[in-house]
Amino acid sequence: MIRTAEQYVESLRDGRVVYQDGKRITDVVAQWPRSVQRAASEFYVATLPQHRALFTMMEDGEEVSFSFKVPTTPEDLQRRRQILLTLNQLGAGGSRLTGIDGLNGVAFGAAKVDAAMGTHYAENMAKYRAWCKKNDPSICAAVSDPKGNRELHAEDPRQAHKDFYVRIVDRKKDGIVISGCKLHISDAIIATELMVLPSRNHNETGKDYAVACAVPCNAKGVTFLATGGSAGGGHPMIIFEEVFVPWERVFLAGEWQFSREVATSFARYHRLTAATYKTSSLDALAGLAMLMAKYNGLTRATRIQDMLGWFAMYATVTEALGKAAALSGTVDPDTGQARPNAVYTNCAKYWFASQWHEAMKYLQDITGGIAATMPSMKDWENPETRPYIEKYLQGDARYPTEERIKAINRVIQEGSTFSGVLSIHAEGSLATQKMVLYQQADWARFEAAAKYSMGYKVDHPDFKNRLGIGQSPWTLPESLIHPKTKK
Repeated sequence: MIRTAEQYVESLRDGRVVYQDGKRITDVVAQWPRSVQRAASEFYVATLPQHRALFTMMEDGEEVSFSFKVPTTPEDLQRRRQILLTLNQLGAGGSRLTGIDGLNGVAFGAAKVDAAMGTHYAENMAKYRAWCKKNDPSICAAVSDPKGNRELHAEDPRQAHKDFYVRIVDRKKDGIVISGCKLHISDAIIATELMVLPSRNHNETGKDYAVACAVPCNAKGVTFLATGGSAGGGHPMIIFEEVFVPWERVFLAGEWQFSREVATSFARYHRLTAATYKTSSLDALAGLAMLMAKYNGLTRATRIQDMLGWFAMYATVTEALGKAAALSGTVDPDTGQARPNAVYTNCAKYWFASQWHEAMKYLQDITGGIAATMPSMKDWENPETRPYIEKYLQGDARYPTEERIKAINRVIQEGSTFSGVLSIHAEGSLATQKMVLYQQADWARFEAAAKYSMGYKVDHPDFKNRLGIGQSPWTLPESLIHPKTKK
């Protein structure tokens, strides 16, 4: 089925336990109507004639959301990108931005566990995916753990307690019981399902922390602590206090050898999502830089043009890497599941995250010192003080003062600690991308390229049939070098 926007909104009134700023939030919809409206719009957009072919597909005679399809080709990955880009352009979505990546990442890991251990997690996942197609839930990946002392493993007795990572505290005939906490879980409060998965590798003594499962947001024992002062609950903490999960919703339960596989598989999909949604954000950031240059009368300054050219490159390279990551993805021969190109995906994420503060430096340089000393917009709204702002914060007379001050406020927002931390750490820190790039890079090819450039004979398939350095595919005839003079 394709859920309507109205059905999604009503699904949030399910008795979930939510707190923010010291108060219990009893009605998520009434508390954050704009955030809920944005999330509900994804369901609305999927029903529109001009978008239906992109967002939905037919399966067994029923129309279902394409997002719940197992990706089996690079084109499926690119279609998912196009869905995200469309939602960004329309100002819609958010309640399952991470969840589909969690679903696909856990599904891949479950199949690998089954092949090695003889378990039945892939069957559970197939049934859960079928349930998703029937019910069209919003779904959120719950990954990051508090970690406690990061120098220690989760189960180390020197940790202050055992619950810095979500763990299995009991195994029953009909399911498992989990406790612990997840942090920074974007838009979790306005989802209906949580895809819980490990955030790191665990060893045999910590096997109880190797757990992946699907948990309803209103499950008994689940409590949300919203980000302080945020709309939509922000990026909340999720507390799990002896939450029961039926076996059919469990996709990893103690197979510690595969905790890294599940975590990295999710990251591989989600960094493609990050590179996709950042494309729209960076387009707007480049446009904001240009607007500030116009408002300040600086578009003809060579140094400003250099900065603006850099912004164009920043946005374009991110888009190109994301598209390449999808279309050069590979299909795993054992599972038949398509996954993004790991190297391009991590390059895309690292590129936009590592350059964020460089972008802020240029944006603040173009804007000027007013970004640090701007009066409040309440002063703009006050008829007694507005004339001063109107007069003295005017830039190029061709543009209204109001446009300039709104742009300045946007610069302030983009340069905030929140935006900076989110860009750097969301979807994994810079160190994680470099680690994956080191592990996944084709070093044999790089070394072969270096040896070939030095004139060595190389057996690598990309180089062994190439002509030697200095050789050409065509030989200049001696007759053309020293033509005989005609008598």
